[in-house]
Amino acid sequence: MTLPKFDKHNEIEGNYSINQARDMVGKTIESIDIGIAESHPRLHQRELLIISFTDGTKLAISIGSNVQNIISDLNNNGKVDLKPNDFHTDLDLTWQR
Repeated sequence: MTLPKFDKHNEIEGNYSINQARDMVGKTIESIDIGIAESHPRLHQRELLIISFTDGTKLAISIGSNVQNIISDLNNNGKVDLKPNDFHTDLDLTWQR
């Protein structure tokens, strides 16, 4: 299986949490926990990955999206002409230091 390719026309902004991934460089992984995140009425079901490092830090990676924005648009103006590009996902990185 080939790896996905980066879109050279879209840049990662400085405030995107994915920038925190660079903090993993040089760390040693102790363990990895995987599963489904606890449900919440305003969130879609999402996978969760927690990486524990030997220095005691942990990094949680979950999936975010704009589903709530789409639902709000549908409820407010009845827009139903949805296309795949209307949906966006992102990796949500959260460090425990």
